[in-house]
Amino acid sequence: MKMSKVMKCEVSDCAYNMDNHCHTMAITIGDSMDPRCDTFCQSSMKGGDASCLAGVGACKISSCTYNNNLECGAPGISIGYKEQEPDCLTFQME
Repeated sequence: MKMSKVMKCEVSDCAYNMDNHCHTMAITIGDSMDPRCDTFCQSSMKGGDASCLAGVGACKISSCTYNNNLECGAPGISIGYKEQEPDCLTFQME
């Protein structure tokens, strides 16, 4: 299985966001109920690796269509704000 990539991130106040892309190695999505980006780190300082495009290391939302044994099977995901929380906007309920 190939790791899904974070194709776009609109969470500009995250330390890993540079130019609407996530630059950490991998992110974790959610808990059992909410598709929140658990890797979100609110900071004015920037971190991560500018040459790296983040992948989805784990998805804990078992009710998502793309979830396969905690792995994301989407061709790519987008992260953005939903109800003031940084969420996976690609999430689709089964």
